[in-house]
Amino acid sequence: MAGKADAGEAHDVHAAFDWSAPWRHDPGLIEELRRANRGLMMSYSVALHAGRRGSFEAAALAISRCVRQLHEVQRTEALRLYPTIARRLADDVEGAATVTSLRREANALARHFMRLVEGLFSRGRPGMPPAALVDEARAVLQRYLDEKESRLYRFYALTAPADSDAA
Repeated sequence: MAGKADAGEAHDVHAAFDWSAPWRHDPGLIEELRRANRGLMMSYSVALHAGRRGSFEAAALAISRCVRQLHEVQRTEALRLYPTIARRLADDVEGAATVTSLRREANALARHFMRLVEGLFSRGRPGMPPAALVDEARAVLQRYLDEKESRLYRFYALTAPADSDAA
C-alpha cells in the first residue's frame, strides 16, 4: 500500500518510521492501530484462559506478549499518529491542549494496566490471581482502548487531506 507524502513524493507507508520520518496522513493507520489494540485484548484474554487452566507459564508469556504489544502500539502512535495530529493542530491551541490531555490520560491508563499485570502470573505466586485484580486489569485495559478509539483517534481524521488537496 503506497500513499503520497505531504510534499507530493511517493512513499511506502510500511517503511520504517522513526523520529525523522515525514509527517503524513496514512488512511490505513487507524485500522492498523485497531487491529493492534484487539491483539492487546486477545493476549490478555489468552493469559486469563491459560491461568484458569493452570498453565501459569503460558499465562505469564501471554502477559509479557501483551505488554510488548502495548509498547509497540504506543511507539506507533508516538511516531505516526501524534506528530501528524500535532502538525494539523499547530494553529489550534485549544485543540492541541485537548489532544495533549487525552494523550496524557491514555498513557496513565496504560501505565496503570502495566502495574496491575506486572505480577499476575509470576513464578513466585503460582495460582490464579484474585478475581478482583484480574477484573480491574481487564477494565483498565478496555477503558484505555475505548478512550483512544472514541476520542484520540477521531482527531486523526482531521489530518486527512481535503478532497481538493488530493486532486
